[in-house]
Amino acid sequence: MSRTLRTPLPALLTCLALWSGAVPADGQTSAALHVSDDSKRNELVLQLGPYNLPLAGHEGHAGHVTTPAHEITVPISGWLRGYRVELVDGNGRELPRRLLHHMNLIAPERRELFSPIMLRVAAAGQETAPAMLPRLLGMRVERGERLLLKAMLHNPTSEPHPEVYLRVHMPYTQAKSWPKPRSVFPFYMDVTEPAGETHAYDLPPGRSERSWEARPAVSGRILGVSGHLHRYGVALRLEDRTTGKVIWEGKPRVDAEGEITGMPIKRFMWQMGVPIHADHVYRLTAIYENPTGKTIPEGAMGALGGVIMVGDKQKWPGVDPTDPQYALDVKGTTGKAPGEAHEHHAH
Repeated sequence: MSRTLRTPLPALLTCLALWSGAVPADGQTSAALHVSDDSKRNELVLQLGPYNLPLAGHEGHAGHVTTPAHEITVPISGWLRGYRVELVDGNGRELPRRLLHHMNLIAPERRELFSPIMLRVAAAGQETAPAMLPRLLGMRVERGERLLLKAMLHNPTSEPHPEVYLRVHMPYTQAKSWPKPRSVFPFYMDVTEPAGETHAYDLPPGRSERSWEARPAVSGRILGVSGHLHRYGVALRLEDRTTGKVIWEGKPRVDAEGEITGMPIKRFMWQMGVPIHADHVYRLTAIYENPTGKTIPEGAMGALGGVIMVGDKQKWPGVDPTDPQYALDVKGTTGKAPGEAHEHHAH
């Protein structure tokens, strides 16, 4: 039987954009988050909206809307197996994916693999394809666990869209299922500092590269990866700097106008994953070729998402609220320091 929960927005989760300079449009205060659990289909549906997206420049409208960080209380225990994102109008009709700038689903009580920030459970842009794990794999969640959902919508189309809903479909395996899935974890890397307020950077003319590197908190085996680039991006590369081995290099698919339409997904399932080691250094590099002859302000990004399986005897690390990077990440996402956010949630 389907259960629908209306999740109120806590006062602490004010609208501070994850990306620099973005603010909600006027008249967006009626937008809400709804969480639906369809236990027959074994699927959670997270819906945000409605949002009004006029044309950029219309009556001073900036052409984008950044949602607050909406808090979700997970209504089930089991294993999340993936996600699919769609945009629809008030009648359920599908809208252009170009209206989605980005979406992030975050677990505030778990940390990332390569940095001490909050764990990114799912992320999507306009080019992101549905992500689905096999039946015997999944990310373990418990009823009552908290997640944060945040998104940016924009309107690069030639017509206004007065009623836009963002939906995130998340299939899951119930905790009572048999055989039980093997627990895996998502991970995220970026070519900029992971806890910064913005992950877009100025794109210089010509060919350029930008990199960031770190050691993973635990060893494991990467089961699959994909990535995100902006226009003029030509490749995203993940490499083991300790051994000099390239683990993956993905080149985006582009249309006739040069817009990126997708990034390849690399699966390492047949070899039971690619091993990574806690004592090795790993580097992510974004490569661009900007033919315009001028610098494009905040014109580039380079991000990678993947799935990793760790050994049965290894425990996924928890967060350290006193870590400066974690505190900066919470501040940039919710507008509050970790102690303030935790205190308000406890009440």
